[in-house]
Amino acid sequence: MYRTVSQLDAAGGTLAATYPQLCSQFVLPEPSVQGRPVNALRLRAGGGENRRGVLLVGGTHARELMNPDLLIEMAVDLVASYVTGNDVILDGRIWPAADVKLILETIDLYLLPCVNPDGRHHVMTVDGLWRKNRRDNPGTACDGVDLNRNADLLWGVTEGQTSCAPCADTYCGPSAVSEPESRNVRHLLDAYAIDCFADVHSYSELVLHPWGHAPTQTGDATKRFTTLPAATCQPITNPAYAEYMIARDLMRFETVGDRIVQAIQDVRGRHYTRQTGVKLYPTTGTLSDYAYGRHIADSSRRKTYGFTIETGPWQGNVADSFHPANPEPIKREAESGLLALIQQCICAIELIGWRLLGRDTEIRALRRVRDELLGSTEEGRGWIALFERVQTPLLAIVVEDQDLAGRAARLLADAGNQVSDDRAVLTPEVAGAARQFVNDLAERGPTEVRPDLRTVGERLAGFAGLSTAEILHSLMQHGPDDVHGSGPLNV
Repeated sequence: MYRTVSQLDAAGGTLAATYPQLCSQFVLPEPSVQGRPVNALRLRAGGGENRRGVLLVGGTHARELMNPDLLIEMAVDLVASYVTGNDVILDGRIWPAADVKLILETIDLYLLPCVNPDGRHHVMTVDGLWRKNRRDNPGTACDGVDLNRNADLLWGVTEGQTSCAPCADTYCGPSAVSEPESRNVRHLLDAYAIDCFADVHSYSELVLHPWGHAPTQTGDATKRFTTLPAATCQPITNPAYAEYMIARDLMRFETVGDRIVQAIQDVRGRHYTRQTGVKLYPTTGTLSDYAYGRHIADSSRRKTYGFTIETGPWQGNVADSFHPANPEPIKREAESGLLALIQQCICAIELIGWRLLGRDTEIRALRRVRDELLGSTEEGRGWIALFERVQTPLLAIVVEDQDLAGRAARLLADAGNQVSDDRAVLTPEVAGAARQFVNDLAERGPTEVRPDLRTVGERLAGFAGLSTAEILHSLMQHGPDDVHGSGPLNV
């Protein structure tokens, strides 16, 4: 029922050989502890540079057998949908072929189905509940390092479920990123432009996001793990410590996490819980926290939003929970959740800027406004959330319609020029064109986006003749909920 390591590699190889224009399989730099090659897949369609990247990994813990199969099967579903034009049907959730096409033509999707091939082989041949890799721990009778405690973020700080004892299931290893399997994940994050990351685990029906070592707070920027006085093989000494995250990022984790939860629930009604990792139990050195925390430890690193998804419920006993007798429904709901994550990683501004304008001047200006200005107030973050809500169901419509795409590109260029000069005045002509575009999107798009588009149209109606500084001040002080009226959009 579950694929062996060689079967996983063969399935990926067959997909790549059959559809080389969509899928490639490549060997990562380091073989496993026992010398097995570790293979990854890349899925992409069409051309274009400066594409966003998503990295999904599975099989970090050896006994969690269904998730490597899930990632391979998802790759097959995406390629099949792109080739045939058929929707991806996951019980109660249908992913339209147009959405799959947009994903593959916009995102570089990297899959590492089995981080820990030695451990998987050991589970399938010797010990069905083995968790770690197969490192020999010198001076002990015990083997293995927990690869999800070996990453370079507060490595060795024994907070909660992290141990320095070589015989423990949660042994963090002799040093940070000591294991070749961990270094392979680091390599993928280093080598490619990864914006979103998920480490797929089992079980508990959870969608986890940072932080794992402490509660998250947005008020005190001095509380960063990079300056936390924490000793190796000791817990955090301050029990009241809470780790800082900028409010914009916390909102992003929460909104994307909630959309993952909804996409999972749509399949067969199972409700996963979104929460920070520490609410499950405290940990350090996890891959998802490391993926996100890299840009904090080193500002030259790309920001990567890192999630952990715990697939499937408790099945009455540990063995069946890690490898259920019928994993198919769980894999389908998890695939839907992962597709939601990938879809949410698409950025409309970047997509239109690169694909239709072929330059990044406007992208940089608008990104600065989003992150540094709107992201600094609760009201401004409300506008960011509104934009992210409507972009997903509308993007496929825009990019497939030549007229809408051209108008979107012109408006993006106008907006980029506008925000580059605080004294620039929004002309009635540009404001009118923007409102007409919003009107047309409301007519073409699904009904659920129309209230948000009405809000945008009403706000645009009052911006003509105002300077950039005045417009931004208004958006930062008055969120979408402050816009009243539910009449038809004015043109």
